[in-house]
Amino acid sequence: MALAPNWLQRLSTFARPTVVRELIGRWVLGDAQSTLFRSRAYVKTVDETIPNYEFWDKLRRGKAKGYSLGGLFARRIERIFASWIIGQELGVTLAESGDPDSEDDNRNYTDERLSDFINENYTLILATEQDKFGLGDQYIVANVDGTLSVPSPDTVTCKRDPLDYRQVVSYLITTRLDKYTITDEYRLDGRTITVRQAERIISVQNFDNLIDRIPVVHLAHGMSGNEVYGHPIHEELQPLYDQYDDLIYKQLDGATLLGNPLLAFVGMEDITAVQNANNPTETSTYTDKDGNTVDRPQLNIDSNAVLLVGKGGDAKFVAPPTGFTEDTKTALKSLFLLLLDHTGIPEFIWGNEMSSSRSSAEVQLTQWTLDIKAMRRHEERWLLDLCDIWLQTAALTDPRLVVDRLQVDWPELLEGDKEVLLKYIDFAKLNALIQDKTALDLLDLVDDPADEVQKAQDEADEKQKAMMDTETADFGRRVKMEVDGEPGDV
Repeated sequence: MALAPNWLQRLSTFARPTVVRELIGRWVLGDAQSTLFRSRAYVKTVDETIPNYEFWDKLRRGKAKGYSLGGLFARRIERIFASWIIGQELGVTLAESGDPDSEDDNRNYTDERLSDFINENYTLILATEQDKFGLGDQYIVANVDGTLSVPSPDTVTCKRDPLDYRQVVSYLITTRLDKYTITDEYRLDGRTITVRQAERIISVQNFDNLIDRIPVVHLAHGMSGNEVYGHPIHEELQPLYDQYDDLIYKQLDGATLLGNPLLAFVGMEDITAVQNANNPTETSTYTDKDGNTVDRPQLNIDSNAVLLVGKGGDAKFVAPPTGFTEDTKTALKSLFLLLLDHTGIPEFIWGNEMSSSRSSAEVQLTQWTLDIKAMRRHEERWLLDLCDIWLQTAALTDPRLVVDRLQVDWPELLEGDKEVLLKYIDFAKLNALIQDKTALDLLDLVDDPADEVQKAQDEADEKQKAMMDTETADFGRRVKMEVDGEPGDV
């Protein structure tokens, strides 16, 4: 018996691989031999879903259809998280060693080189962190010359061990130009750069990998245990962006109507007759907020026009009721508060005036700092991987560098109360509990407290010596005046 056409359509739709909403149990159709009635007992438990990088990049730049205004939150959220996590004084140094002889010049030299590496690439690291939040994934390539490269995530293909999805076999970066396609493959045993023109291979270059790591670091946000790619931070906020976009456009449209009321014909029994009576009409073309071109008939109404209204009808100018803007503002505020609750970003960090008390802001800030500290622990992995790859590569040509375990020195999230700190230092100094170097170090006024204390002591000694020399010379002058019979006060 033949199936009805609607059954064929429903079968084909069911059999077609689609984007699955859930995370646990989500899987990617990987082979063409899969059938409609394939048992889930044979379905992969590894989620290899790749985010739609193109869409998320358009959304955070205000170019995604339907999110031109609602998506304006995206970049701000990315910058807030990235700037608070990375901070202004990020540092990576060699970890403390149990060997008492380990504090030598080479370790200090290595710490200085690591500091220079972080400072030179700080802007790139911060931008990559933002992209990780906005796109879900980002990659950093450590080049042999000590520089860093950041390819677009949609150009990177990751190949994994078929028996262990957590083990990366290679990263393939594809660059497409007008006439050529360049593939750059990084493996544990080497690197291969292939240049193609259409299907013809122009050149192939092979390079050895002189360190025991693939020089590519993967950054992922919100990656679950069975996933190999991340999620944009905006993924869960997408419905909120959508509602915000609709509401704010409705508010703007209403404000426009208040300034330019529309002429409306109401109560008419025969609309077509009224249109014919007021001919000629023109077709007006306009572009809606989603970029669609729409045509609509429009009557020509000027300052001296005469309108013919049908039986039972009336013509009058209409506009939204006064006060509708407050309703939409309240709805927009509710959506904004929902965004704050989901992201955990306190309202005052956006630069908004707090309507509640100062104590409420302090409570929010306490929780915010705890959240950022927890996120920093997660970020340490890729930062340490990046610095370790750079250090191993740089050590190939610089024998003074020490390749050892590294640690991240995170900057303080908040500046402490200087007045309270000063009272603590005064108490400790008054009771001879701390040295001058320690006190100056706590005040964080100079880069090298020990050297500054020594210079200050030398300067004080010079002033004291000069004062004693002056007093001695003055005393001798007065004695001489007394001996010579001149009035003096010895």
